[in-house]
Amino acid sequence: MKSFNIIITLAVIITTNCFGQTTNGKVSSLVAAENYFAAIVKEEGLREGFLKVSDRETVVFRPSPVKAEEFYDKKQIDPGVLSWEPAFARISRSGTWGFTTGPYVYTTNTDGSKSYGQYFSVWRANNKGVWKLALDIGTPHSKPSKEPNLDFTDPENVRFFRQISPTRLKQREDMIMASDKLLASALKKSTVLGYDTFLGDDARLIFPGVEPIVGKENITKFLIEKNVNIFSEPIDADRSIGSDLAYSYGSAQVTQNDKTSKYNYVRVWESQEGFKWNIILELFSPAE
Repeated sequence: MKSFNIIITLAVIITTNCFGQTTNGKVSSLVAAENYFAAIVKEEGLREGFLKVSDRETVVFRPSPVKAEEFYDKKQIDPGVLSWEPAFARISRSGTWGFTTGPYVYTTNTDGSKSYGQYFSVWRANNKGVWKLALDIGTPHSKPSKEPNLDFTDPENVRFFRQISPTRLKQREDMIMASDKLLASALKKSTVLGYDTFLGDDARLIFPGVEPIVGKENITKFLIEKNVNIFSEPIDADRSIGSDLAYSYGSAQVTQNDKTSKYNYVRVWESQEGFKWNIILELFSPAE
């Protein structure tokens, strides 16, 4: 898997062009788009990189959610170099919606000091099939203790009922918002029981200060041992046309050992057995 990622990175650098990367319905094209994005940022800086892969709807967290075109409207001087690589990626059955996440490294131009963390990107293909960044967020942690296990997976079944009417699409997004609100209500009663109900078995938690925690059992253990209590409030949601993947984001108050801090969160939902929406990834990023 590691060699697969290296091959994609080299191919993207060689074929980088102003048209970005198009979807072929496979997760490989999504990983290629992310690596293309990273290559452009390395060559031309953060502002130019983000503007080349964004559209009018792209949301970035800086730290609060804001449209990318608005945030990068004016010329900015990058005080350092940001690099990253995908380690975990999924694509919808429609081949037009997906996400990647993985480690990032930020190196300052002044003294060369480095900071580390995890990034998270949601991508949507436009009507020409070109991947466009839909959402970008990251969270910091200490230097990773090991190389990440790469996991790039295509859906087992690509058949789905294509519904594109505005009314139906809005109803599908409302369903994800309703699921997030149900989780928010459950968390008020018990953080552990709330996550036990809504987490998928292979879910991963990306939480500030720690490397990604993989697996429902390990996440539950972390919440109990660190005495973490979470209250969340959803703001927006989006769902793939394939109806198998979606995300929601919002604000959260996290209390850990009697200290409460404000965060932004993003949750990736997957329609699993019995058409139940479960969380397969959740990321918290400091809001202050």
